[in-house]
Amino acid sequence: MSDSDEGYSLLSAKSRLLDVFADLDDLELESIERWISSLSYKKDLEIKKSLINSDKLLKNIGDSIKKMIPFEAEMSTENIIPPSVGDQADCNKDNTCHVDEFLYDEKQVAELVKRGKLKRQYCLDCSSRNVQDLIFISHSLSRQALQYIFKVLLPNELEDKQILDIGSRLGSVLYAAYHLSNASRIVGIEMNKECCEVQEKIIGQYSMDLDRISVVNSDVLERHDIVECSDIIIMNVLDFFVDEEKHREMWYFFKKHFKKGSYLILNRTIAETLGCLGLFEEFMDWLSICKPNQMENEVFFDVEDYSELYLYSIN
Repeated sequence: MSDSDEGYSLLSAKSRLLDVFADLDDLELESIERWISSLSYKKDLEIKKSLINSDKLLKNIGDSIKKMIPFEAEMSTENIIPPSVGDQADCNKDNTCHVDEFLYDEKQVAELVKRGKLKRQYCLDCSSRNVQDLIFISHSLSRQALQYIFKVLLPNELEDKQILDIGSRLGSVLYAAYHLSNASRIVGIEMNKECCEVQEKIIGQYSMDLDRISVVNSDVLERHDIVECSDIIIMNVLDFFVDEEKHREMWYFFKKHFKKGSYLILNRTIAETLGCLGLFEEFMDWLSICKPNQMENEVFFDVEDYSELYLYSIN
């Protein structure tokens, strides 16, 4: 880089910083000055760069998965049925579109809409102006939500711990746990064989250590041995994959086999999840909600975007 190019780059950087500083009040500006002067920003910058790099890696994994599965990210052998109770009971085949958040972030969704590959609305009666917004759902967590789980919600030190993803589908939680934590064992339980094959291909393609990460093709109700020795359990909403009766059976199974002191992460409150199944009062004393273990890292996230992630401990 020439001296003139370097000078222009520095001026551009200063201009961007001044744009930020101009929006701060005096107290905020003083706080930023102390932060920079103390050089503690260097540690924060290192963490920020690490998050950027891990996001790129997870995006690459997502791009590899796209080549293996249908655009809708739903396998033909999966039995996915909209729930009849709960906050997603208004979903049906006409008004709901599955857009996998691990595979497509907001910018990519906007590009798909622009290219006409994805629609945001559907016609109510074939009249061009009588339209309604589609309900977008995802059976996976976004890359940013996964980073939030491992860099804010959970403890930093997970050595000798086992992470279990119940209903691992395409494996996003497993890959994030592998690259964002030092957990000794990472296990996914998934009923659909096609999904398991995708996960196994990705694990092999990205040379992940098989002594550390694995996928089990099974109904979780048949693998209490894995559940009982797991320290951290992560579940996306299961409503689309099991009926009410099976859902209740699963929660009784979880209450019996989740290890005391283990963590449970859900993307919906336990009150909402069990309330619509008529089980909440019976399970009230079984778990307690927890504060994030790494609250100092919230600075790297727009916390409001992850307000629907909940951390519980088993009593």
